[in-house]
Amino acid sequence: MSTTRPTGTRPPSPLAAADHLVDRLRIRHTEPAASTQLEALALAVTANQPVLLWGEPGIGKSAGLEQLAAGLGLPLETVIASVHEPSDFAGLPIVGDDPAVTGVPMAPPDWAVRLTRAGQGLLFFDELSSAPPAVQAALLRVVLERRVGSLALPDAVRIVAAANPPSSAADGWHLSP
Repeated sequence: MSTTRPTGTRPPSPLAAADHLVDRLRIRHTEPAASTQLEALALAVTANQPVLLWGEPGIGKSAGLEQLAAGLGLPLETVIASVHEPSDFAGLPIVGDDPAVTGVPMAPPDWAVRLTRAGQGLLFFDELSSAPPAVQAALLRVVLERRVGSLALPDAVRIVAAANPPSSAADGWHLSP
């Protein structure tokens, strides 16, 4: 079965979603200098590429992401990586009906449940360079496999992280390659 397109119309551009985001951001930007960076962030988020925002404390990494989420009308869940343990990203064990037979179920954290229920949103891992390497490794599974315990994050959940150089991060660690 073939479909016909009205004369004079073009097929939708593969970057139409990115163009739409950029248009929405232009309506909401307040500073020309921040706009270019916010547009680049929006394009990376639209392409569903994990993003790492790197820079000194206080340059607006968190504020920029909050502005992006508000401009796009997306829920934003911020997780401060430095205050978590690796097991927090694998889910927390809960008592099931018969653990000896079915195993111990792992309940995902509340932020993962909220994003899954919303079906879309921005997941922001902040203070990544202040988290110990074991926590960074646990977060890597969330970023690469989009899994938090046994819960799969929806495709429309975009992941962004922020880190400071170890020299300016409280108890800073180098990020693993």
